[in-house]
Amino acid sequence: MGEILKNYIFPDTFYPVPKFKDYIYLGSQRSYCKGETVLLPDEVLGRIIFVLSGKLNVSKITEDGREKFVYSAGQFCFMDRLFTFENDHMQIVAIEDSKVCLFSKEQLLAAFKQDEELIIDVLRHYDSKVYYFMNLNSEINLYSPSVRLLRLFYELSHSKGEYDKGVWKVEIELTNKKISEITGLHYVTVSKILGSLKKAGILKKRKSKIIIYDLEKLKALLEEGIAY
Repeated sequence: MGEILKNYIFPDTFYPVPKFKDYIYLGSQRSYCKGETVLLPDEVLGRIIFVLSGKLNVSKITEDGREKFVYSAGQFCFMDRLFTFENDHMQIVAIEDSKVCLFSKEQLLAAFKQDEELIIDVLRHYDSKVYYFMNLNSEINLYSPSVRLLRLFYELSHSKGEYDKGVWKVEIELTNKKISEITGLHYVTVSKILGSLKKAGILKKRKSKIIIYDLEKLKALLEEGIAY
């Protein structure tokens, strides 16, 4: 029977592979300051990027020059720049002071020869990414904008929520912009839905906390959504 991987709510690091740090002597280490560009759009690197510390943001630059967030890569996350798709317009920027290690195909194979279990861990890592984005795509196709946002808050209540004095509290820093990026909703739409939820007494989002006053009502709305 196959193993069950974690269902990731946010596109952040996914399945980390800490034991790959034992093989960084095979690769080339680089350091980046916060805000520094690691990869320019359409730059051909020919390397796997492995994050040793810090965090990087992976974004796609659209034809009209807009930046669309794809995922964050934290410690022990991989970013595949060994293979480059034609005109993918991907950009990687350090959002914290970060250190990475670059591996060529030959260096990866050398690591895999020393520890074949690494192959399975790397497959788990990329399988987690594939599942997340397949799930996100199905959410966009199956559910209305408000239902997608409601489902996010409901999942957060189960994965990170704590029941305290009659309400559910989720300690998390989550801006409206971040919500719009991970749900595929427009920033204005996110703000309007949050306003409706607050007015209905269902939940309120603060800077570093989400307070859910009526979890059952939130759950009931998962089918029909909420007017905004």
